[in-house]
Amino acid sequence: MGVKLSTDDIRIIAAFEKITKVHARDCLVTENGVIFLVDAGKVGLAIGKEGAIIKKVSALLGKPVKVFAHAETPEELVKSMVASVKTVERTGTIIVMTIPQKDRSVVIGKGGANINILKLLLKRHFGITDVRLR
Repeated sequence: MGVKLSTDDIRIIAAFEKITKVHARDCLVTENGVIFLVDAGKVGLAIGKEGAIIKKVSALLGKPVKVFAHAETPEELVKSMVASVKTVERTGTIIVMTIPQKDRSVVIGKGGANINILKLLLKRHFGITDVRLR
């Protein structure tokens, strides 16, 4: 599924790539920060030793920055973004993930911010319409 990027997104990706020397597959700008998807295995390069490179990107953009590995399937993307996920099941356009009770608030995030970012990325890349926690 193709992702359409705005002119601003393209500029942000260009700045990210210039500083990190890592190709970004997608960029999502939210009120809480900027999320980049990079090729699997390149996350460490983008972050840099002790976070030095990503701190430069964050300072340039004026927002917190997070980097996640791009995935070929929605299940892999969920596992990449949610460290505490136990199982991920896909039924049509719905993802159901099993999360330990103690980690649910972190996965959902303040005001649903984290789960909404996950939902948006899954919709943009794989056409997933809903994400449910179990």
